[in-house]
Amino acid sequence: MYAFEIHGQTSVDDSWNGQPTTLAQNENIVMPQTSAGTMILAATNKATQNNQGNLTYTSGGGAPGNLVLQANANQPSIIIKNWNANNLSLTNTSAATATPILVQAVGPGIPGITPASFPIGQEVTLAAGDVAAGTASPQYMQLVIRSNAATLGVLGLIGGPQDGSGNNGYVITVNDAVNGNTGPDTGKAPPPGYYATTSSNTYTFTFNWGSSLVFIANLSPETANDLTVLMRKL
Repeated sequence: MYAFEIHGQTSVDDSWNGQPTTLAQNENIVMPQTSAGTMILAATNKATQNNQGNLTYTSGGGAPGNLVLQANANQPSIIIKNWNANNLSLTNTSAATATPILVQAVGPGIPGITPASFPIGQEVTLAAGDVAAGTASPQYMQLVIRSNAATLGVLGLIGGPQDGSGNNGYVITVNDAVNGNTGPDTGKAPPPGYYATTSSNTYTFTFNWGSSLVFIANLSPETANDLTVLMRKL
């Protein structure tokens, strides 16, 4: 059996640890080992022209998949998946040359990533690309996600019980002028891969996951304002 290979590709990093990285057309990046749990992959088409993007991904010798990235979209496309500690290879297979793609992968346990502390009751500030982790108390808790500027904010959250597909990741936006209010209690489905979006600068997420890990990551565009996140007891 032969592994899938894209001829003419150029590897820019064979030991990628998920940090935000921009891939030009035909460039490839490889995470040698993913975490053994949920991971959030974010990809953004950064073309300044009206070029549709395409990101091809393979893992563990499986068949390739493709993520189509619309032109002029400031909001990242999302894949939430457990890659089961296999490798992950990403290649920019866009048809047009001038179609750079920004990629970021986040999740607890990725080798080479040390999250900042995320204590209960203390607001933390995350710049684009930053990650943090803390432990919830065994009671109802809230995450308060806020952006103090009018720029789009995108937060990735991993924690709690797994769903039917074995994943426990959530992606939430604030200041989302494109999608507005979607997700639970809105009557409107969020974009694929997202849990909720809001046009407000603040979103509150309530949960009761026991004494479990709460992992957060700022997946916002590079030009966005910092996000502040508070984990509090109820």
